[in-house]
Amino acid sequence: MNKTLLASLLVAGAIALHAADKPNVLFLIVDDMTTTMSCQRWPGARTPHLDKLAARGVRFERAYCQFSICNPARASFLTGCYPEKTKVMNLEASFRDALPDVVTLPQHFKNHGYRTASVGKVFHVGDPKTQHDILHRAPLALDQTILDDAKKNDPADPPRKTGKGHDYNRNYAAANRPDTDFTDHQIAERAIASLAQLKDGPFFMAVGFIRPHTPFVAPQWAFDAIDRSQIELPPLYAEAGEDTSGLPESALRPNNNVFRFEPPTREQARDAIHAYLAAVHFVDHQIGRLIAELGRLGLTDTTFIALTGDNGYQLGEHGLWAKQTLFEEANHVPLIIAGPGIKPGVSEALVEQVDIYPTLAALATLPLPAHLQGTSLVPWLDDHGTGSRIVVFSTMIATHTKALGHSARTGRYRYIEWNGGEDGIQLYDLSIDPHQLTNLAGQETHLPMQRRLKRLLDEHLERVSR
Repeated sequence: MNKTLLASLLVAGAIALHAADKPNVLFLIVDDMTTTMSCQRWPGARTPHLDKLAARGVRFERAYCQFSICNPARASFLTGCYPEKTKVMNLEASFRDALPDVVTLPQHFKNHGYRTASVGKVFHVGDPKTQHDILHRAPLALDQTILDDAKKNDPADPPRKTGKGHDYNRNYAAANRPDTDFTDHQIAERAIASLAQLKDGPFFMAVGFIRPHTPFVAPQWAFDAIDRSQIELPPLYAEAGEDTSGLPESALRPNNNVFRFEPPTREQARDAIHAYLAAVHFVDHQIGRLIAELGRLGLTDTTFIALTGDNGYQLGEHGLWAKQTLFEEANHVPLIIAGPGIKPGVSEALVEQVDIYPTLAALATLPLPAHLQGTSLVPWLDDHGTGSRIVVFSTMIATHTKALGHSARTGRYRYIEWNGGEDGIQLYDLSIDPHQLTNLAGQETHLPMQRRLKRLLDEHLERVSR
């Protein structure tokens, strides 16, 4: 047993002693949510319930997904394997094709005496081997109906015919509908009902909320709660603008999810960010309801809670309004872990979503399956200053060129290559260029760092593809 694993298990044992012999686990996944939390200092964000959760747990400041789109990201953190192992790099593939016998995160808990439940969007692609004791799928069409209804009062954005019916240029709207009409309210209701069935434990329950995935819809009160004056636009919308002409073709996807047909004006860009933050605020409210029910049932002191977004999101950076890029914003995700015995704080360690599976298993003092490729974060839950890994990795397939892209992110730099570098290389010094406006790739003074990150990436890909 290596030293990191031994330390992880020892600390996990010490933490778990404060809970029941078998602590409960509540795993919360928020679809397409980047780091738009007020506790993470996002301008204009309002997330009081997530802030409260973070205040009693550990918030990982620098957490990253392995693939910035739903199915590959979820396949990765629910199996504990990188995309190169799961072979899931689109919305259709199933990890069962490459890993037919892999034990997923909820299966691992079920195999060790836990009752397991799935509510909302957890696995992206259904499979008989991923079914659980209680299974409530998300009513995904609800919010599209709400968008259609709200758009009747928006003559400036009429429906346009597409190959799949109709769509709008601006895929967001405030709605004068009761909370009960919205998908995430119903998911929270089903999760609350499931807690009543599981309360005698031990249980592992995963709850997947849908918003802020497009369409960005929420009740009017959620829009009213956002202070629009605090919203900041990315540099592209500044007076000087941004020159993206020198970037590799694969870096800038032409098909955006928010503005479907025409690029936004500055005010429309502000509207879209406002709508995204309103959707996050609405989800925050639903998470608050669920956590309050956990407390009402007397389960707070025996339940570990982990929260993440399945991937990040571009909110206008470089003119992008979507996920599935290799820029910082689409791969940076929230990650909070709270529960009995965990010392509150913030960790600056570089961590990955592939670490979630071994962390939750270790907290419950379950054995760690041999197939896991991540690292338990339990040592960082005990000592927030513990030294982190050197680099984290993300993978991508460009939506338009189909080029295979990879990134390596250190504490200071982000390195990106397309098709092994043949179709373009990007290098950014995030310490002085957080918006990734100046590509340093190929500059003589930065070639040593470029070569080093290339070597680290190649070694990683060779290791995780086995």
